[in-house]
Parts: sequence; C-alpha cells; structure tokens
Amino acid sequence: MKTLKLTIYSLFILIFITSCSNAPSSSLKKEQYEIINQNVKTFLGEGYEATNFTIVKEGFTDEQKNKYVVEITFDLNKPFILFDGKKIPAILEFQKNQDDKWVCTYNSANVSGFFNLFK
Repeated sequence: MKTLKLTIYSLFILIFITSCSNAPSSSLKKEQYEIINQNVKTFLGEGYEATNFTIVKEGFTDEQKNKYVVEITFDLNKPFILFDGKKIPAILEFQKNQDDKWVCTYNSANVSGFFNLFK
C-alpha cells in the first residue's frame, strides 16, 4: 500500500512538472501547421494538403528561455509533379513578447518562404 501511494505521488509530481513547461503550447504550433496547410493549398491547389507534421527537433536557443525553435517535417497528401512531397522541412521560431506570451516570429513555410521548401 505504501509503495502504491509513493508511485501515485511520484506520477502526480511528474505530470505537474511536465504540464508546467515554459515552452510554446501545442496550440501555437498547430496554428502554424494550419498556416502551412493554407499555403500549400494556395500555391499547389485545393487538392493538396500538408499532413503528417513531425517535430524533428525543438528547444530553447537562449539562456533566458525567451526564444524557442521547432524544426519540423511534413508531407503532401499526394505527389506534386516529380516531387514526392515527403518529409518537407520547415522551421518555426517563437519568442516571448513584452507581455511574456509566446508568439511565432518566423515560419519558413509562410508565403514569402514557401518555395524554399522544395530545395
């Protein structure tokens, strides 16, 4: 019984620590995934979608933990001409604003950098 209580207590502490992460939320990342998906549809046509978003690497880039970079890959739902559309790399950069809230400051798959994805 004592072991069970200790296990439950340890699990509770672990969940609490991981849920209080100082990193950008998954909803902020999902917002950027949707921007990528909209850009795919704009440039390639409504029949195309960005799918299978995978985080390759993520982490803070400064000691103050005010900047956070997420390297991702995604797939197209179907090939585009001779391009198979698999594991397309993209980078998302987040930074804390003056209100101490995370905002995306760079999305390499945004409209201006979209064609760089096919390098």
